[in-house]
Amino acid sequence: MAGEENATSLEAVKRKLRITYSDAETDARVREIAEQAEGELRFALGIPDDQNPFEKPGAESGLLLNLCFYEWNDAGDEFWSNYEGKVAQCREKWTVMAFAKENEGDDVVQ
Repeated sequence: MAGEENATSLEAVKRKLRITYSDAETDARVREIAEQAEGELRFALGIPDDQNPFEKPGAESGLLLNLCFYEWNDAGDEFWSNYEGKVAQCREKWTVMAFAKENEGDDVVQ
């Protein structure tokens, strides 16, 4: 969780988990789950550290919230098989974006 103001703030994750109360232990567990989930998704999707697609609504923030939900319910392993297609789509998007960035300014004619 890169920032508390973004779409994946502690409060956004708590809404996804339907947690309507606040206590230090619960908030700490939710924060740990969200930070771990963000790191796992960054790696799985190939998101560079200087990018934060989790700040706004979209496929990446949706995946993050869903992974948090699965982890909260001790079913993280099931997330990866259930969201395999969406993960692959996002990974492909980030791969293409990285390729385009590497080749900016190149005159490629085919």
